[in-house]
Amino acid sequence: MKKTLSTIALFLALISSARGQEFSNLVAVSDVKFQLEGENLLMEMDLDFTGIKPEAEERQDYYLTVYSGENYVTMPVASLLGRSWYYHYARERRTDNPFEPEEHTWYWKKAPSPYHYSAVIPYREWMGEGKIRIDASVGGCCGKPGREVQGAPVMSAVLPVVEPEPVKPVYRPEFIYVLPPAETTVKQRDISGEAYVVFASGKTAVDPAYRDNAAELEKIKATIDSVRADADVTITEVLLRGYSSPDGKYSANERLSLARTKAIKDYVSSLDSLSESVFKAESVPENWDGLRAAVEGSELSAKEKILELIDSDLAPDRKEARLKANFPKQWAALVKEVFPLLRRTDYRVSYTVRSYTTTEDARRILRTAPDKLSITEFFLAAQGYEMGTYEFDEVFKIAARIYPDNEVVNINAANAAMSLGSLSAAEGYLQRAGDSPVARYTKGVLCALQEDWEGAVMFFTSAKASGVSEADAALTVAKELLEFGK
Repeated sequence: MKKTLSTIALFLALISSARGQEFSNLVAVSDVKFQLEGENLLMEMDLDFTGIKPEAEERQDYYLTVYSGENYVTMPVASLLGRSWYYHYARERRTDNPFEPEEHTWYWKKAPSPYHYSAVIPYREWMGEGKIRIDASVGGCCGKPGREVQGAPVMSAVLPVVEPEPVKPVYRPEFIYVLPPAETTVKQRDISGEAYVVFASGKTAVDPAYRDNAAELEKIKATIDSVRADADVTITEVLLRGYSSPDGKYSANERLSLARTKAIKDYVSSLDSLSESVFKAESVPENWDGLRAAVEGSELSAKEKILELIDSDLAPDRKEARLKANFPKQWAALVKEVFPLLRRTDYRVSYTVRSYTTTEDARRILRTAPDKLSITEFFLAAQGYEMGTYEFDEVFKIAARIYPDNEVVNINAANAAMSLGSLSAAEGYLQRAGDSPVARYTKGVLCALQEDWEGAVMFFTSAKASGVSEADAALTVAKELLEFGK
């Protein structure tokens, strides 16, 4: 707060003291200004010492006094030195250090006139009824006695009583991290891929030398080997699912797809030392889902009518006949460009991951293979990191990437982001954090940090009603800040 309280022009004559000692010098005072700056009082004025001539043995010290009743504050204003006093003072200085008068102290002939004086003092309420005056103290040297002279009041009631500004409440967030329950189930993971093993027309035997079969079969084996090489995991199943394209009789495709998938299973299992019981084979006789996706993403003419026919309840062979008859050009293009991609084998390697029970182990896996960690193990990896640090935030950020739909993970990730000031990231996490009492409290924290006090009050009220104890104090502050802003 900065406010000019008074501007006056006046002159002050110093009068004799109670002891009747004469003091006839005149100090001219003008342009007196007072300003409140925060909790301080700034005083400014111009002093004119013209006509003041101390005797040779005198030092005249002038003081500004703000007073009210028994309360007062006195500040030095200026000192004028007579000739003998000045040289006496100078002789007292070391000869190798030139005489430098104190601040606001001059040999009377060199005093600035007018002299702009300013001072800053803490403001006190009693100053609202105060007065100011300029006093003088005359000190002598070389046996000459000193004396005190009290000045007449310059002005009274210089300042109004200032009502203190209301203090804005401060919101300090308290983050609630949710410890997930210990996992009671085995950590199941899987890795999947696609292989395009080609069979000669009407054949079901795997020929590695045919077309690109060697490379496609190697993809399956390489995936199995990459999982087996990890000492922390155990393979539980290798599932092979074969698909045939929708051309030809459905019954024939059904037999072919199953026989060909079994043939691939037998071939891959013979290359690996895993138990044959680990391998399983399934088949999809005709890949109509794949055909529909290809048509939907194409620029075929009559695309909508073709999709309508694919989605109909007609038997597979009837659909094929209708498509050939009604859309011969489009069917020919699909047979040439799309059907080869529909004849594929999907594979999935499923495995279990051992548990990690120490912070050191959890952090090691966090750096190399975070998808192997459970939600509880992510929390274990965060232990020892200080909240509000990059390392702490990074643990929960990775956890949210691995478990994007888990509410507990998203609450913790939002808290970690907010502790670093990443409010936009926290907002994204909280969209997937659900509506539990702690989730509502955490949403209230985000609103408070965004200074959305209405939203904060709403969420904190709901969380408090649901038994979140931390919401009580947060709600009180949020309500105060909501009223403060009105």
